[in-house]
Amino acid sequence: MYIAGREALIIGLIGIVAASLIGSLGNIHFDGVLDMHIGARTPVWFFIAEGFIDWFSFAVLLFIAGWICSKSAFRIIDVFGTQAFCRLPTLISVAVSLLPANKRVLDGLMPMVQNPNQLPALPPADTAIFAATMIIVIVILVWMVALMYRAYAVSCNLKGAKAVISFIICLIIAEVISKTGIFVMIKFMTQN
Repeated sequence: MYIAGREALIIGLIGIVAASLIGSLGNIHFDGVLDMHIGARTPVWFFIAEGFIDWFSFAVLLFIAGWICSKSAFRIIDVFGTQAFCRLPTLISVAVSLLPANKRVLDGLMPMVQNPNQLPALPPADTAIFAATMIIVIVILVWMVALMYRAYAVSCNLKGAKAVISFIICLIIAEVISKTGIFVMIKFMTQN
């Protein structure tokens, strides 16, 4: 409600880069508009590119949807700026995901992929930290989506079903576009 335009864009882009850099420490990828996974080690630029692809694909679609659905004028900088700003909660998600207990639990669970009947012996404290981390990540995700919706509705002067339906459609399409863009980046990296 109170921050938009260039200020929101600058803060948001700094946040996207910071979350990407922090994520690179633990190979945590933002590999979709709403996705965060531990993955392969890649160059630092790849982590940053993922964040920008996620933000940009969604912001472009929301701008187009706002242009189609809104009866009033709005600024593109507000849509792009607020959507970048709304990604700031990923800083919390990526930071808690780096806790050493989470890595130990994931390393302990990996043998189950090859042998599902073999239950891992995981320390209870690590398991509790892992469970708390997953709850925090889910809450942060819900908060981020709520912020994104509110930013879209306010920036484009939309309300009601038109705002909700257009937001959901854009979110689904942006998820596909961002995944495709990241896949293309991976193919490009592996060919060179």
